[in-house]
Amino acid sequence: MKKIAIIGSINTDFCFKTDTLPKPSETITGNNFEIKFGGKGANEAVAIARQGESVALFGKIGEDTYSKENLKNLKKEKVETKHIETASTCGGVAGIMLDKQTNSIIVVPGANGEVDIEYIKKHKNDILSYDIFCLQLEIPLSTTEFLIDMLAKAKKTIIFNPSPIVDLNKKLLQKCSYIVVNEIEIQKLPSFKTIEQIMKDFKGKLILTCGKDGAYFYDKKKVEHLPALDIQNVVDTTGAGDTFLGSLAVKLGQGASIKEAIEYANICAGLKTTKLGAQTGMPTKKEIEKYLKEKSHS
Repeated sequence: MKKIAIIGSINTDFCFKTDTLPKPSETITGNNFEIKFGGKGANEAVAIARQGESVALFGKIGEDTYSKENLKNLKKEKVETKHIETASTCGGVAGIMLDKQTNSIIVVPGANGEVDIEYIKKHKNDILSYDIFCLQLEIPLSTTEFLIDMLAKAKKTIIFNPSPIVDLNKKLLQKCSYIVVNEIEIQKLPSFKTIEQIMKDFKGKLILTCGKDGAYFYDKKKVEHLPALDIQNVVDTTGAGDTFLGSLAVKLGQGASIKEAIEYANICAGLKTTKLGAQTGMPTKKEIEKYLKEKSHS
């Protein structure tokens, strides 16, 4: 198994559950409220750790109580946290509104905004001791650009989820091993005209996730569709994308082909939607193995 590291955000999620999401200027009454651990970086790390694999998380937390609880939770989930530093600010937070099928999210970066190039340089030797990396855009763009250059030169496997999406340089994206985007993000990539055209342009590097419609990738001959699980009772989609990314890293680390890795990631992401919480709802190794065993017998 190759060594996996995540460099990214650590957030506290404030979750509001409602029947329908509010329209602009509208006030509605919700059904439930919970405080959960989140952040794309932390979510991906927990997704990997829950599958019984070792994973290190690089990032920063704040001085607030929520940040301290977040760190405790990461340790409880068996994520390697020795590289996480405390910034003299609040930790990252996210306000999440959930209805029966989807979610809307507002993120305040806090300490995640201080994961700068100097932090990467400080931990460079430790970072380069890992093989597979998951990167996102909830830390400064300049840091992510520096990381991609550094990791590409070291010939590392880079799984990049450019979210929240911003204008990106195509040459930078080409340095990544895999770029995972959803239906909205793919349209904001440089030189986008059609989905099929851009997937061919990236020569197998681009993976398109479409929620309940599964995922698409270009196998260097055609765009192939890999279906999602058929989940009848979706509870919470928050963290499903992060579960997909973490699971993709796990399977690639085990030596699987990209098609096998996507199929596996689809399963894990689908199982995540059956439970509440970005991290608490992520499937464990036991739950995944149970599903795969039942599937093989059906």
